[in-house]
Amino acid sequence: ETPGTPGWRPTGGVPAPAPWLAQRGPGIGAGAMAQGVVVRLVLLTTLTLQNAGQTLVIKLAQVHGSHPDSLVVMLLAELLKVAGSLLLFCMFEFEGSCSKYLSPTMLKRGMKLMPISWVFAVQNQLLFVGVHNLEPPVFQALSNLKILSAGIFSVILLGKKLTQIQWAALLILACGASLVQLESGLCRTSEPKEGAGVADPVKGFLAVLANCSLSGLAGCYTELMLKTEKLPMWYQSGMVASVSAVILGGLILLNRATDTAEVDKWGFFNGFVPMTWVVIVMISLGGLTVVAVLRYADNVLKGVSIVFSLLVSGVASFALIGSRIGLVFCIAAVIICASVFVYQQAPPQDVKSERPQSASGPASAPSEKQSA
Repeated sequence: ETPGTPGWRPTGGVPAPAPWLAQRGPGIGAGAMAQGVVVRLVLLTTLTLQNAGQTLVIKLAQVHGSHPDSLVVMLLAELLKVAGSLLLFCMFEFEGSCSKYLSPTMLKRGMKLMPISWVFAVQNQLLFVGVHNLEPPVFQALSNLKILSAGIFSVILLGKKLTQIQWAALLILACGASLVQLESGLCRTSEPKEGAGVADPVKGFLAVLANCSLSGLAGCYTELMLKTEKLPMWYQSGMVASVSAVILGGLILLNRATDTAEVDKWGFFNGFVPMTWVVIVMISLGGLTVVAVLRYADNVLKGVSIVFSLLVSGVASFALIGSRIGLVFCIAAVIICASVFVYQQAPPQDVKSERPQSASGPASAPSEKQSA
């Protein structure tokens, strides 16, 4: 249960969800509850569109002749994410003076996020490889393997304990992903679509597998930084995006320096079409959405979003690019969604050990229940 996966909850210096997001509770008026419902619906819609839309938009851009340098696309997306994070930080988290956040101590703490930036730079390149070689519904279903990797890395790196129910849910999730692999016909190369080039499902599956593994690793490290460094969330988002932009810029310069003929022939924006700019905006907004969801969304909302994103991705892919969805895929999608819900809702094994003991004994139980 790590950042970017349905089971994670903000802890360790990260602001708790706003009171008006609660469904019910003492002291919460009808107006605040109505506002919370609206915000939850907005988050559900945004998260669903982000999960399904990003993959579909990348695929549509490729079909319409968009074949730019993926490093350039991600560089522009990260720069846009830096601007968005800075704006949101100034609006919601900025306190005091600028020197407080530009001090050597704060910057040194922020530099501990550099490993995450490297991971994100590689992960984003794998995203393009996976989308190019797999149908959007298949890619969307296989991407839920990041929950499996997050659970494993949370045990290895963070020392968390998963219940037997959660381990069983992860095993079922892996079985569902195997059915998706069977449905997509990974033993053969699919027929190329017009403008999309030759697709290799095996290569796409390996890219998604590596992407999900890196996602779990990055999520666990991010949670560790949130607990230890306690940086403002949007400030941390801006720092990660800034370092990622520097890394991507360096890789672009290195490629241009070693292959000047290609630079002269194609230029910086070769392969860009109008849909490419939509991809850039979608990727950037997707990163900001994930940060907002970490702060305000709950497990139920994230699980419903996964179900809706699979449905939206399947229907939209069939309507827009003619993807075929078989019975095996439908069964696998149900299995994946059910395993995600079970994993999210299972109580952690170490809840009792982490709950502080009250000196007053049973007398404190009513107030504790009421606060919950």
